[in-house]
Amino acid sequence: MKKEVNKRRHFFDEVYKTLAFLIGVALLSFLMPHQSKFQYQFELGKPWQYDLLTATFDFPIYKSADDLQYERNAIIESQHPYFDYKEDVKEKILLELNEKAPAVLHAAPNSSLIESTSQLIATYLDKAYEKGIMSNDDYQYLLDNKIEKITVTRNKIGLSHTTANILPLDQVIDQLKKEYPQRLESLLPIELWDFEKWLQPNVTYNEELTLKIKNEELNSLSVTSGMIQAGERIIDRGELVTEEDFRILESLKKESSIRREGSLDEQLTTIIGQTLLVTSFILLLYLYLRLFRKQYFASKRVITLLLGMIIGMVAITSAVVNYGNASMIYIIPYALIPIITSIFFDTRTGLYTHYITIFLASFIAPLPFEFILLQAAVGMVAITTLRDISQRSQLVNAALAIVITYSLIYLGYGLTLDDSLQQMNAWMFAFFFLNGILLLLVYPFVYVIEQSFGFISNMRLIELSDVNSPLMRKLSEDAPGTFQHSMQVANLASEIANKIGGNPMLARTGALYHDIGKIHSPAFFVENQAKGNNPHQYLTPEASAQIIRQHVLDGVSMAKEAGLPRSIIEFIETHHGRSITRYFYNEWCNKHPNQEPDIEQFTYQGPNPYTKELAIVMICDTVEAASRSLNEYTDESISNLVEKLVNGIIAEHYLDKAPITLREISEAKEILKEKLANIYHTRIAYPELKTTNKTTENTTEK
Repeated sequence: MKKEVNKRRHFFDEVYKTLAFLIGVALLSFLMPHQSKFQYQFELGKPWQYDLLTATFDFPIYKSADDLQYERNAIIESQHPYFDYKEDVKEKILLELNEKAPAVLHAAPNSSLIESTSQLIATYLDKAYEKGIMSNDDYQYLLDNKIEKITVTRNKIGLSHTTANILPLDQVIDQLKKEYPQRLESLLPIELWDFEKWLQPNVTYNEELTLKIKNEELNSLSVTSGMIQAGERIIDRGELVTEEDFRILESLKKESSIRREGSLDEQLTTIIGQTLLVTSFILLLYLYLRLFRKQYFASKRVITLLLGMIIGMVAITSAVVNYGNASMIYIIPYALIPIITSIFFDTRTGLYTHYITIFLASFIAPLPFEFILLQAAVGMVAITTLRDISQRSQLVNAALAIVITYSLIYLGYGLTLDDSLQQMNAWMFAFFFLNGILLLLVYPFVYVIEQSFGFISNMRLIELSDVNSPLMRKLSEDAPGTFQHSMQVANLASEIANKIGGNPMLARTGALYHDIGKIHSPAFFVENQAKGNNPHQYLTPEASAQIIRQHVLDGVSMAKEAGLPRSIIEFIETHHGRSITRYFYNEWCNKHPNQEPDIEQFTYQGPNPYTKELAIVMICDTVEAASRSLNEYTDESISNLVEKLVNGIIAEHYLDKAPITLREISEAKEILKEKLANIYHTRIAYPELKTTNKTTENTTEK
């Protein structure tokens, strides 16, 4: 039954890894540029690195974006607003004047004033309307925007006018009031005319026509400034790329892209090629994990995290290049990948993952060789300076080293190309500095990954190894003997892991927590028993074995309740593996010589250790516990004990799944012998002071 479960689990794991592979390839292929890349890489002011380039087809020279924008701005600035001259307004207003005059002048004492005053106003309005009267708001808009010329359409003919030649309505009314005869003011006040209510402008803004003319001029703007004929020389090796050369090369790049986009065959070929490249790189990652990091390849969490980081970085690169400034990709902290991978796994995996990421991102980057050169160097520096994070200062120092590396490599590469500092992009150094600042995000990233994937970092291990933590404090209070045993195992495991290439901090922390389940029933374990007080003497061997085996399950339950990482819980589950509670098993067999024992009643639930650190803790736990039973502590007795116990563990196949070699086990034995000899060394007996008669006499005399 168990084999079937394991088979089914293995099958689903393989399906998951296959689906992850396919989804990863699909997403990365989607993020790749869908058109084939231009085969030449170039920069303004840098030497041309290829042979003589001649045009293979006719193509236009496209204006630069800055030039086009400049010309567009010039059109917009030179654009005159369009106004309509309404012919009927003047006749309407003069007619209105004739109709209102009798009503206004009926009170005049002299009827001859009616005709003279009306004629005066009509004459002025005729001249004003002929010149053009504009609304106050339109006129103020022209003044505010410093528009000196406008175009007025009259009888479908556009005539240019200066703003000064057009009168605002308020000015017309004010002028009427000024020219009104003073001798009439006392007889007929000017306010009676109420010009504000019935005078209207006859020059009105035509927004639709203005926009139409502006758009026509903008649309007619040519995006090219010449042609390159097929066979025409463009540039030769070693020549600096001038602004004119740059425009021609950009035009060639754009025209080549247009021609490729027009061909479905070329598009399909490009997509197939990109998919093959992506598949190859992801397959390389899978092969590396399968051949050299089998424990990682067996973990769905590891596969998910590595693919997620690769896809995430490539997606960010694609977004920056497509929607921002391509040079800003150097702000992206690619060094996060090797740092995070090294923290949770190892440096080799970190570097491998980093290289795959930058190779894929280079298909999007504008200058692939420069990009790979910089990022490869930075990845190596990141791994060298920051393998284990235990202090904040380490990260700051690593960020500083990365910024310096970026700057030096870019400077050196630039000098090899053009031998001139003036041609370099000064903004790049600012981007490198921002990159270093963003590297400080490694702390929150590590926390998120720990919470999401259950991995564990040295920072977390340092926190857990604090003996003042709640579980450790409870263990020391309720089971002091077990606590001392755990401390000794932790010290031994850390020493061995450091020697044979394991993670000493992980081994130490796991060893501290491996026996926390004994808190539930400390008196049933010999290290916590008072002399002559053994509760097992009142129990059957089966019951005693059950209590002893239960401390593993209790420990797992307590660890989960306390929120301990999965990596620590594994030490609790595996420190006994599938071994037998030998004492009670032998006791049962001695009591029932003619019966077949149910060995499962005396067997720990397991599983057996499957990592180097788990194997180390099992060995140290077994040896340290048994060493307390020695009658005498000599080099020979300790050596025999270590050899017997470790060889027994190997013979029982408890370490078969652990990636630990016989040579490493041999080194572990030597460390155990040395450390146990130091722990249990014999003290020198101090000689007693003998009191002579002479001394006594002298003392008495004094």
